[in-house]
Amino acid sequence: MTLISPFCYNRLHSFTLPKENNVKSLSAACILLAIIGLIGCASKPAALKKQPAGQSQAAGGAFETPRFSELNETVNYLTASVVGDLTKTRAITADKPAVMAVADFVTDQGKITRLGRVVTDKLISGLVRSGRFSVLERDLIDRVIAEQKFQLSPFADESSAAEFGKILGAEAIVTGKLSDLGSVFYLSTRVIDVTSGSLLSSADAELDKRSDWISLYDDEIPHLNKPKIQTRVFRAEGIGFPSAKFQNPAQAKSMAFRAAKGDAMRNLVEEIKGTHVAADTTIEQMMTQNDSIRMQLNTTLQGARVVSREQLPDGSVRVEMEVELSEEFIRTISGP
Repeated sequence: MTLISPFCYNRLHSFTLPKENNVKSLSAACILLAIIGLIGCASKPAALKKQPAGQSQAAGGAFETPRFSELNETVNYLTASVVGDLTKTRAITADKPAVMAVADFVTDQGKITRLGRVVTDKLISGLVRSGRFSVLERDLIDRVIAEQKFQLSPFADESSAAEFGKILGAEAIVTGKLSDLGSVFYLSTRVIDVTSGSLLSSADAELDKRSDWISLYDDEIPHLNKPKIQTRVFRAEGIGFPSAKFQNPAQAKSMAFRAAKGDAMRNLVEEIKGTHVAADTTIEQMMTQNDSIRMQLNTTLQGARVVSREQLPDGSVRVEMEVELSEEFIRTISGP
């Protein structure tokens, strides 16, 4: 059965049949009505499927990664995605902004480039302008990284980022990656919940390549890409007793502390000397064979520091000291 659209039905309904009731007239009228209906239906435009801004539709109805020609458009899209996702999943308002830390966008090799820094700065500005987020200063993040002496990036994975976020006092961590795909740059960002380590938001976009973007992408920021040197920390305790020859209590206490440091240093040296740099070789054995190694170690020991100090009931002082030796140094003294 052929269905007649409302548009065609109106045309048919408004047409007046001839008064003469004969077969020829009726046949002619039906043919005329059919022609009018076909013309009317064909002239009505078909509805176009609207697709999201910035996206192109692929075969099968799926949408591809949004592609933009301008950097601002790209970052604005990522920012809007983050704001939208977090507003839906968390009670974030202007009166109760979420505390966030934003990491630099890095390349596939983990490098921070000028383009990555520009993208990061624009993303931070967008989050702050939304009025829903309080973003931690980059100097604070860099200072905490230096203090904690991370051997790998604290943003390497969701678990590491969550743990680092707790140290910073952030509620969420934003990480980003910047990849060269040949004809375009691929940007992706993720938001990680510090408490649970779960992924709160994920968005990606493509940026058309331009000569200025390419030069910024290739321009690494040297002091942010220093190679990480594996280190080993040695710790030892020492105890110092007050001398009876010092009548002044403050002076006696000071001398006890000095004696405790000396004792801790001796214990520290013994611990280091006993460290094996090979199956049958210790650092002490290497020192007896090479004066330069002994001098290097003595220089390193000058950087030993007191990490704890305790005044005991009997007037003695107990301290704990530590010194950091790099694996590079240990490899050097172990020889080829």
